[in-house]
Amino acid sequence: MVKNLIKQSTKIAMLAAIGCLQFCKKADNPATSAGLKLKGIAVAPLASNADDNFSAITWGTAKAQPLATHEIQGEVVQGKLYIFGGFDVNKRPQWTPTKRAYVYNPVTDAWASIKSLPHEPTGSNFGGGTHVAVTTDGIDIYMAGGYTSNAAGTGQIFGTKQVWKYNVTANSYSKMPDLPQALAAGQLRYLNGKIHYIGGADMSRSDTNIHLVLDLNNLAAGWATLAPLNNAVNHPGAAIFNGKIYIMGGSHHQNEESIPQRTLQVYDEQTNTWTNLADMPFAIDHILSSVVVYGSRIIVLGGQTAHNTPGKQVFAYDPATNTWSVLAPMRAAKSAGVAAVLNGNIYYTGGNFSAINYKGVPVTNTPAIELLPSADAFVRNGSFGSANFGGDTALAIKGSTTNNYLRSVYLKFSLTDISVVNSATLSVYGRNMDNTNSLSLSSFAIDDDNWLENSLTFSNAPQPVPGVLSTAVADNQLKRINFDVTTFVKAQLAGDRNVSFVIKDASNKNITVQINSKENNSNKPVLIIR
Repeated sequence: MVKNLIKQSTKIAMLAAIGCLQFCKKADNPATSAGLKLKGIAVAPLASNADDNFSAITWGTAKAQPLATHEIQGEVVQGKLYIFGGFDVNKRPQWTPTKRAYVYNPVTDAWASIKSLPHEPTGSNFGGGTHVAVTTDGIDIYMAGGYTSNAAGTGQIFGTKQVWKYNVTANSYSKMPDLPQALAAGQLRYLNGKIHYIGGADMSRSDTNIHLVLDLNNLAAGWATLAPLNNAVNHPGAAIFNGKIYIMGGSHHQNEESIPQRTLQVYDEQTNTWTNLADMPFAIDHILSSVVVYGSRIIVLGGQTAHNTPGKQVFAYDPATNTWSVLAPMRAAKSAGVAAVLNGNIYYTGGNFSAINYKGVPVTNTPAIELLPSADAFVRNGSFGSANFGGDTALAIKGSTTNNYLRSVYLKFSLTDISVVNSATLSVYGRNMDNTNSLSLSSFAIDDDNWLENSLTFSNAPQPVPGVLSTAVADNQLKRINFDVTTFVKAQLAGDRNVSFVIKDASNKNITVQINSKENNSNKPVLIIR
């Protein structure tokens, strides 16, 4: 086994090196004013929102989950992501499930609690499950098997027969026919009015190639048995594509004895048969809820390459050619979280007891549109409250509770020539002028676009909309500082077609950040539309 792991580690290192050669280049120098059109729009060789043949993903973060989780499960229904259970971070080092559940709305970038999982045993501060197989028919969400809490709420039980339906509209659960045996760490897929439970492990944590089906139009008939998997695996990934069920990866055995698998198995409902297709680039498991369909490809994100060894890898499978490709890696090594496609972006949330919600924008090397500001200025409080700095070639940001010290930057852009916004990035060029520390800056939306560059002051500046759009870090190195402002720009495109922002140090660290203004000869602020 050690020999196999050494071979696999060597292969992973080689693939990582190949991926880095393609995707880990340092950014080119920002475009100077020579490349910007006077009317305020320039076409630059930057990334744009891609079709489904993208090879790179630009990763940022969205609103974090309310609770850090691991081994969670989730599904997308009507443009929102629903996540359920996972291990309770508050009960570590015990491995105890939580019954908490949440819904994420990408339009408002907000999470909300939904009704807790009904799995038994349950108590006031325990219940729910991990390793639960989930699927959706596009209206409701179905759950089968999984690890439940023990009766004391101090540990886990390695399998259950329980099957539940979550009614999204009513925010309620209803009991479904039990599985014929207690199972966990398998897959559940909806296909043509039926839900299929596939693979996983039994109560003794032994791998199973089981394949069960429940007709949602004939619940009284209970679960029936179909053709078993060719390769019995636990913790695999799964997807439905063109009327077939794809099962990829997974593991033989558990924990320290686990051996991740490379196999891709496809089920044909018409013939009730499984066929092995092209193996994945390397073996991974713990991808129960981290496989998505994007256009004409199936994408696998993260997963464990060995026990307790999460990875950054992203693979794409093309069913038309039966081939795999290695895409740009994620920002962090992840496993046992939930991946989803929402509004054309790829999200990866939770896993490894993290609350971080990563947001990936698929990109290709096609032109993007850069908009120059129609107005920019900074304002300063105290005795400078009536001063205008709209003509300066540099703009200052400084957070402080001391009078005369606070400075904030205002920028305004016209969307008149823009017809579609897939993503929007506010990009400014500057650095920390005071020391070598890194400083988190916050961007805010401004609803009032009537301010003017040559008359804006601290005293008359419009107030930001409550809530941070996004954050970015400035240090003592001159560089582009980028803020994801997609949601607000999309809303403004549908409104008055003007968009205004203010950039602040909301934490009041009393550090000066200086950025170039549109009056500067180079490296001007831009709004990048893709």
